[in-house]
Amino acid sequence: MFIDARSVPTGTVIETEVCIVGAGAAGITLAREFTNANFRVILLESGGAELEQATQDLYAGSDIGRPYDMFPASRLRYFGGTTNHWGGVWCDMPTSLDFEMREAVPYSGWPFSLSYLEPWHRRAQRLFKLGPYGYALSDWGIAPSDIPEPFRGPHFVCRLLQQGPATRFGREYAPELRKAQNLSVYLHANALRFDASEHGGAVRQVNVGVLPDGRFTVRARMFILAAGGIENARLLLLSESEVGVGLGNDRDLVGRFFMLHLEYFGGVIVPTDPYADLTFQTGEDGALYNRLGAARRFVSYISLSSEARRQLNLPNLRARFQYPKLREVDSLKRLIDRTVPSADILHELGSVIRAFPGVATHFARRMLYGRNRPPVPMASIPLNCTSEQMPNPDSRIRLGKDLDVFGLRKVVVDWRLTAEDKRGMATGHRLLGAELGRAGFGRLQSTIPEDDSEWPSEMRGDQHHMGTTRMQRDPSMGVVDENCRVHGVGNLYVAGSSVFPTGGTFNPSLTIVALALRLADHIKERLR
Repeated sequence: MFIDARSVPTGTVIETEVCIVGAGAAGITLAREFTNANFRVILLESGGAELEQATQDLYAGSDIGRPYDMFPASRLRYFGGTTNHWGGVWCDMPTSLDFEMREAVPYSGWPFSLSYLEPWHRRAQRLFKLGPYGYALSDWGIAPSDIPEPFRGPHFVCRLLQQGPATRFGREYAPELRKAQNLSVYLHANALRFDASEHGGAVRQVNVGVLPDGRFTVRARMFILAAGGIENARLLLLSESEVGVGLGNDRDLVGRFFMLHLEYFGGVIVPTDPYADLTFQTGEDGALYNRLGAARRFVSYISLSSEARRQLNLPNLRARFQYPKLREVDSLKRLIDRTVPSADILHELGSVIRAFPGVATHFARRMLYGRNRPPVPMASIPLNCTSEQMPNPDSRIRLGKDLDVFGLRKVVVDWRLTAEDKRGMATGHRLLGAELGRAGFGRLQSTIPEDDSEWPSEMRGDQHHMGTTRMQRDPSMGVVDENCRVHGVGNLYVAGSSVFPTGGTFNPSLTIVALALRLADHIKERLR
């Protein structure tokens, strides 16, 4: 059942067993798992079914650290959350090393291994409408001999991520949530703060605001905070005790360790063979046809091997290859199919004739080698790079002095990088250049400045907000325990990438949903 919170009278108190705050990928996943259970569930969503500017403005804040210009656009505050702007789903897996504690990397290590999460990763795969589960090269018919030598190890390896449809969770899963008899979804319901017991050992209720001035309260046995990597921290900090300490913040850890993936243009590889194949794709438009005959899509990339990262104490580095299409080949196909407007026929025919040698070579190679060769000879291969940000307690989410329309302190982002982040990036690129030369594959023209104090000119932080309520068994090292329960608070849990202790370079969506599924199993067991 969906309810517009604007219809709830001010002062109303609503009782339930489970209250979820936030209807993004994590919150909707949790709600789906609880449908038709023998307990009542309330899902609170700040926005409505569509984007509304007054609600979106509640995300407004400022930054006082390294500039983060994607701050306003990196979150969507309506049903479905940030999944609402997905043009397609890109999912890949962390590496085992991403979860391990490394003595040379302070604050590293998850409370469990990557292999422990596999059952929930497999379940998460289905929610994204992806193909069969499988992230090893062999799952896609890629043999070691298909991979050029510099990317077979020991320093760099080839990996892949799966591409799926734009599975926007709000649109996809709203129908089944509407049918659930035990679930109520409240739209336009803004969680303002949690009220805890006198000693902070349990949350009694969450106070809810409705624009412009409505108020009501939800009381529950269990609360789950799933409002995103920035807002999760903000809401805990706003839920202050009488002595001014945010909920779960006895050790001043809430909001710390704010991490992003570092995105930048890393330069170009000038290959010795302009026809070098780094796509490994065996179907039209990058679709790989597996043994079952189902079209599946993937993107190949290279990353540092776990061995190299261990030996050199490096954060991860990921590089994707950009292969442009030969425009004249597309022109010829349109001429043959008679889809070119009459006024453009001479122009398109002229471009094909001028590029005839390249067009002829393209089709000749297709006849000789099939479809598993890159269609365009490349004088240089551009690299789109992602570097891992190391855990840093000084990179954090704070509360500022400015107030929102509810009278609550707005968020301040204090994003900081360290010399180790820069060293890892520079060392990784130098190693890549050396490996390309050693194998005779080509040479790297890197954009990474040699000066250790400088960053790539176009480097930015991406939209993956991680680490602000990190998961650790030791309360002195994290905000939530291995079950994502806030340390010292018996009935408050956190879902989403804010619980990630480290961020790697993997797209976090699949792991966010896997952790939400695991948390749902834990909550159901507790309420059983």
